[in-house]
Amino acid sequence: MAVTGIILAGGKSLRMGTDKGLQELCGKPLISYAIQVLSGLCSNMIISSSSDGYKSFGYQVVADEFPGIGPMGGIYSALRQSNTERNLILSCDLPFVSEELLSFILENAIGCQVAVPWQGNQHYEPLCGFYRLSVLEKMESFIQRGNYKLPDLFEEISINRLIINNESDFYHGNLFLNVNSKHDLEAAEKLMNNMK
Repeated sequence: MAVTGIILAGGKSLRMGTDKGLQELCGKPLISYAIQVLSGLCSNMIISSSSDGYKSFGYQVVADEFPGIGPMGGIYSALRQSNTERNLILSCDLPFVSEELLSFILENAIGCQVAVPWQGNQHYEPLCGFYRLSVLEKMESFIQRGNYKLPDLFEEISINRLIINNESDFYHGNLFLNVNSKHDLEAAEKLMNNMK
């Protein structure tokens, strides 16, 4: 069954000071890491952003229908443009996410609306996960109520909470390392060079 890859690149990038998905990491724009891992699993790709800077990558770029409400707005708007029931969401600032991790999420997404990595309590990795189109209706009701918190949404839908830890073959400590600032970018560059 076809899967659409949705890359979230619409954040305000306040800590980076500029559009973070276009910042270079080891000689490549940060967003290209997300494109690379998703392209092995997805037949189609959507970039969630209001910036024209992403049009050069050759994929559909979708602006938020409800600007300024955070990731839920980007996910909602991109899902509304998706032509497939199954969708993989990945934020552009998670360069260490692997195709193995995304395959694991897909394999464990049967019979649920959302499947995301989970570390107990309310700690999810909601910007690296599987979202079925059927989640749109509930998401819309949350947006209309002014609640933009994805963990709150997860309490009201069918979800697979996936424990990813050092027992997983593909696990490493930087799997969900988030690149938000110039300092993070430098740290990620060192890590990436060490992993080669």
